[in-house]
Amino acid sequence: MSSTAVLHSTSTSSGKGEGEGDDHLSVLRDRLRREGLAESAAGDPVGSHRHPERVANHSATVALEHAEAALDELFAAGVCPGDSRDAVVWIEQLEHLGRRVDAARAELTGAIQAHVLHAPDGHGSARIMVRHVGKLSDAEADFRAKTATAAARLPKVRAAWQAGELSTCAVRILGRIHANQRVAPAMAARQDEFIADARSWSNRTFARKAYRWARLIDEDGPEPRNERDHHKRDARLTQNPWDLSWEVTGFFASTQGAQMREIFDHYLDAEFKADWETAKARVGDEVSNDDLDRTDAQRRADALFRIFQDAAAAPEGAVPPGFVHNIVWSASAFQEMLAAMDADRAPKFDADDFMCRTNDGHDVDPTEAAATSLLGQFRRVVVDAAGVVIDLGRARRFTGSARTAATAARTHCVWPGCHAPASRCDIDHLHEHGRGGLTNPHNAAPLCGRHNRWRQKGFSVRRDAGGGWQTTRPDGSQLE
Repeated sequence: MSSTAVLHSTSTSSGKGEGEGDDHLSVLRDRLRREGLAESAAGDPVGSHRHPERVANHSATVALEHAEAALDELFAAGVCPGDSRDAVVWIEQLEHLGRRVDAARAELTGAIQAHVLHAPDGHGSARIMVRHVGKLSDAEADFRAKTATAAARLPKVRAAWQAGELSTCAVRILGRIHANQRVAPAMAARQDEFIADARSWSNRTFARKAYRWARLIDEDGPEPRNERDHHKRDARLTQNPWDLSWEVTGFFASTQGAQMREIFDHYLDAEFKADWETAKARVGDEVSNDDLDRTDAQRRADALFRIFQDAAAAPEGAVPPGFVHNIVWSASAFQEMLAAMDADRAPKFDADDFMCRTNDGHDVDPTEAAATSLLGQFRRVVVDAAGVVIDLGRARRFTGSARTAATAARTHCVWPGCHAPASRCDIDHLHEHGRGGLTNPHNAAPLCGRHNRWRQKGFSVRRDAGGGWQTTRPDGSQLE
């Protein structure tokens, strides 16, 4: 039987089914599948023209149909949890399911590429075929292809993803890193560490750690990149001749950009506090973000303009009195940098223990940071493996040393899911000062204004023996 004959037979059958009141598309789909299976089993070119050794996977087809039916039942029942606890459980369950579906998508992309199933339809690659048929963006199709390649070469990562134990975001990060051929060979031996880190950390933290590891492993080294970025630095103020508006663009090296970001965040925080106080005076203590006069975007623009104004009014610098830039080092990284400088050699950092960042978690190039610190633009903060500050650098007049020590081990608000930078958080006593709580790093936590107020509702935050943070609801259960 030829391919034409199969289609003819299907059309006839579907017409009959439609006449009997059955769904036309459903009948057509079922008949196509049955005919395709029969022809493949008989060795007809219809089932084998794409790859001579492959036959239709009937069990997988049935499994997909069952999955579709299960989702139909879910939507029919209504995706609406009864309370916040149910919402947490549903989020976890659907995310777990979504990860497994994403793993199946990557597996499909890899199978299409491996068996050249894209060629008969004229597609140049599996990525192109998946992009076209799935109506995906170029970026999404590229992500699928990279994760498929990485998963195929990292079997432990692949298994954890397929089991729903590893987030798709984490796998995509690993896919981007694996695309660097200088780094890919070293990833196979580190699969267990990647999986453990992805399970333990937020996606943002995992991304920072994974990219940091890749930078340190890359045989190209950080120094050439640092030099390249330094030479590429640029800033432009460009006017639109049509409406006379202005656009700001720029590119800066790691340390320069990190320093600018800290100053910018300081000004942005001042703009937010001004809006909040104005709104509070107007509506009272029930003020919310909806009551503020300006949007986040407008405050960012006004903060940048204020920096320019202050710079013009104070030529020697507009940094507020007592404001200091901190660079947080792990003890091992700092000691290695000192040893390298003494020996006049390139530093060799341990990727697992390396840390060189600002208080808000922005990584900076260690070589550049060491040089900058000599000019007095940064203060050195060295912490041990538990995050305890062991060195605050050379004696220098500054304010807020206790705050610096409290935020050195945490880049953002400790409330689960909150990413407010530590520089904009309140530093509060975990054990209240009025009840004997000490003013030291062990009894302090950075909390944004909103979540600091939630402690008044019975929520509590504490630091466990391992240095992690635990948030407890009023009823004693843990907020994950």
